[in-house]
Amino acid sequence: MATTLAILGGGAIGQLLAMDLCQHRHSPLLLTRPETTARIIQHQLQRLDGSIQQASLPHAPSNQPQHCDAVLVTTKAYQAESALTPVLAWLPPSTPIVLLHNGMGPQQRLAQRFPEHNWWAGMLTDGALKLESHSVRHTGQGVRYLGPLSGQGQLPDALTEIGFISEAAILPRLWQKLAVNALINPLTACYGCTNGELARPGHRAELQRLSDELAAVAKAEGIAMEAEQILAWCLSVAEATCSNRSSMLQDVSAKRPTEIDAISGFVVERARAHGLCADAHRHNLDRVSQLSGCTKT
Repeated sequence: MATTLAILGGGAIGQLLAMDLCQHRHSPLLLTRPETTARIIQHQLQRLDGSIQQASLPHAPSNQPQHCDAVLVTTKAYQAESALTPVLAWLPPSTPIVLLHNGMGPQQRLAQRFPEHNWWAGMLTDGALKLESHSVRHTGQGVRYLGPLSGQGQLPDALTEIGFISEAAILPRLWQKLAVNALINPLTACYGCTNGELARPGHRAELQRLSDELAAVAKAEGIAMEAEQILAWCLSVAEATCSNRSSMLQDVSAKRPTEIDAISGFVVERARAHGLCADAHRHNLDRVSQLSGCTKT
């Protein structure tokens, strides 16, 4: 039986997941800004093997009630709360909401602010590039995890079919992705370099300082994560995605808002709460905020 999953956030990852759902004969629904109109749009995805997948996907304004079995949120971290506001006005509290953005902080705030809703969180490490408004290239196969924040019950089987692995304790996975993002994204944005350039010896001391600080903060938060493990993750990802320009570098280059507050900003905030030093992450937070030159909306 086909499952309808609403996707809030029509960027590269949102479109990739929509096309994956189509491939498994499910029904994605792309939720767009309230001022838009409902319509059917032709989408295209270039798969890793070079094949082209096309599908006509429904788009609907996020403030108009829809039937859906779950909502996947693939917006930027700083957009999640405002984008969800019109959806929460009509969404039944029992419907699972899966937050898939980078960084941490918004997940906890949303679950605390709207405790009546069914909150889940996830992470995925796939690479995807938006070629045109409705054309995306899948640039790297990643891993996909999800689990409950305050959520109860079960998620639709469709999510398992498109590669998500369910974990009862999702926070360690979120911290693992945060660790990689907190090392790679700010430095590529500050130096204007590809991911692979960070694997060069000249960046090792800076990466080590960031790893040391993050490991101490994670430990204080009850997450077992060693500095050498963080550094190894970072170098592995940098080498595996050596030619990629991080999303933060792309945002800074285009003078768009970044997710720095939910990445380095979150590390700095939690360090302060525990009386720990996070000067290297604070430095990255300040540098990227200055480079972006944007006010988040």
